[in-house]
Amino acid sequence: MAKRLLKTFKNPHHKLYIDDKTGIAWVEDTSAGISHSAHPNISVTGSVRGMKAKGYWGKHDRVVRSHGWIYNIDHVVCSDPLDEVAARACQCAAHQECRRSR
Repeated sequence: MAKRLLKTFKNPHHKLYIDDKTGIAWVEDTSAGISHSAHPNISVTGSVRGMKAKGYWGKHDRVVRSHGWIYNIDHVVCSDPLDEVAARACQCAAHQECRRSR
């Protein structure tokens, strides 16, 4: 994975990164030990098959692995401003398709 820093914020604990291979963008919040992303995700130790079988993710949803997480790129969920920042920077296949169709 090629984790690349895109932006630093006034808050020194917030940094925007992108994975150059997958295009997934996220904001790391080191004060809370969490990351913000535009896509639902599970740990790489989780089960994509289980998420789809239980109906949380669609049967044909596309997934990508990045920095220890598996992202469902066919869904966007933004519940706070840092998720929105990550969404605007995201260059995953689904976001690129959406931008081309506009």
